[in-house]
Amino acid sequence: MSGTIDKLVRMANQIATELEHQQGANAATATWDHLWHFWDPRMCAQIIAYLDQGGDGLNDMARKAVTMLRDKGTTPSQTPATDFAVGADGVPPSDAG
Repeated sequence: MSGTIDKLVRMANQIATELEHQQGANAATATWDHLWHFWDPRMCAQIIAYLDQGGDGLNDMARKAVTMLRDKGTTPSQTPATDFAVGADGVPPSDAG
């Protein structure tokens, strides 16, 4: 894994774990909601691409939430300031790394 994806996986797992303690059966939906509302679209795109490659390291609840994020679609950029070009490696830059 790259440093950025390591951080995204760790953050998704932490969010899912915390919300599992708070929300129980609703944890996957609560985690998806958090990712959808608060993660930059580039971060969402990277974690979805990682899930599609197998998603090693994602805990069960985070995996469910990222699957929901992929299936429901990600949020558009909230401001033009977050509309960036794709990086040289074909991946949009992320503020997570």
